[in-house]
Amino acid sequence: MKNKIILSLFLGSLLFSSCSDSMFEENYSEAGLVVVDENAVRTNADLEMSIKGLYAKLSSSNGFGGDHFTYQELTGDIGFVSQSNSGYFVGTNGGTHIQVDGGAGGGLWATFYNTIANANFVLSFEGKLQEDENAIHKNEELFAHAKIIRAYNYLALLSYFSPNYGEGDQSLGVPYSTVFDIKAKLPRETVPTVINNVISELEGVSAYFEQNGISEGIYDFKRSFSPLAVEMLLARAYLFKKDYPKAEYYAQKVIDDTNIPFLLRKDVAQFFINGEEAAYETIFQLEFNSVTPQGLTDYWGTNARYKQNFMARKFWEASGLKVPTNSAKRDARAFSWYMTNNIVTGYPDNPKPIDVRKYLSGSRDLIQLRKSEAVFIKAEAQFHSNPSLASQTVTNWVKEYRFPDYVPAVTSGPGVLDEILTQKAMEFFLEGLRFSDLKRNNRAVVKYQTNSMGQPLTEIPVGDRRFIWPIPFSEIQNNPNITQAPGY
Repeated sequence: MKNKIILSLFLGSLLFSSCSDSMFEENYSEAGLVVVDENAVRTNADLEMSIKGLYAKLSSSNGFGGDHFTYQELTGDIGFVSQSNSGYFVGTNGGTHIQVDGGAGGGLWATFYNTIANANFVLSFEGKLQEDENAIHKNEELFAHAKIIRAYNYLALLSYFSPNYGEGDQSLGVPYSTVFDIKAKLPRETVPTVINNVISELEGVSAYFEQNGISEGIYDFKRSFSPLAVEMLLARAYLFKKDYPKAEYYAQKVIDDTNIPFLLRKDVAQFFINGEEAAYETIFQLEFNSVTPQGLTDYWGTNARYKQNFMARKFWEASGLKVPTNSAKRDARAFSWYMTNNIVTGYPDNPKPIDVRKYLSGSRDLIQLRKSEAVFIKAEAQFHSNPSLASQTVTNWVKEYRFPDYVPAVTSGPGVLDEILTQKAMEFFLEGLRFSDLKRNNRAVVKYQTNSMGQPLTEIPVGDRRFIWPIPFSEIQNNPNITQAPGY
């Protein structure tokens, strides 16, 4: 970890990191206020304010508040930047945003590690504070949230900057620390070391919640991690680790939870418009408002400021979303979350874009975890032992909650995995999963959107160096102990 980590605790007032427009040519730098005070956290009230600060830090538009979601889609195969654009993110069409100096990874790396440093600083006070008997949330519960936030960032770092678990050079994990030390220049840990530590910490938090009867997060409207959110993160972590029985176990726990129902088909169209405070589907979301909007509405869809990032029409058509069946039977996501309209037909791209209608307002809270993801984690885990059962898991869910007339392309054999990933992409486009899904399953990135010659905008073959993003140039300069990814 670089020695120049900027710490923001947000004590006294709740601040947000500056939200710069992210462009791969930019000179990325960490945003924040340097506050390192050994007496900064003295009481339970101080600790609670610090946790609010961590959640604010988590909302940075350079990370989970925007860019993480955007780069997952634009580095994947379905999203693309229109020929009519502002100049932002254009390198993603050709895959040139994945580079050492000035690349997209610089902003993500700095943001994730900045949040980890904040969490480590807060956790340095664990066991040192007197308990406030009148506090609603006890010290250990608040410290648990710092641990979850830290783990969430490490999972994201692994998805970009390390090889898949058990594949390639396993020494190429990411620097891992649970101790606050801004002067540390840490080498990479192994991939198993990082993921095992993340899992251990999450399971420890989960056990603490269960032992103390804690069933909810600390903020209203699902704006903090909850015990159910931790179980979802464990399902993700075990899927990354290829421990499929454990991944299915935790996914099933999420599915079986009765406090948060699945998003019903009749509510799909309005979910990203006015479902912010709904009791269903959402497990964890980051708070945004008109003063501090999230970072997706500037770029995605025709309602955006720049109106430039879209879904590829070829995916929309291939996945069956274009079928203009009776509205009572057609896929609920068609003509609601993703659609064709008169505006996109005026764009110079050929094929024409598909408009993305999620997050039409920057003040809409940004969803990080949804219950439906557990179905796809379960199905992917099942695939490795029983493809037919995995197909049945996804088919039953799609028919009940999205598309009553859905018929899977295949129901057995290797092709089931591609059908699972296609349905997952239809459900979770622009929700931070696609690139990681392709990488984890060793699927090449072949852009659905084509150029004037009819060729994909870019292709990233399986095994290409771009599946492991390079350590940013600034980190290489400051940390002589870090090892660069191969090929850079």
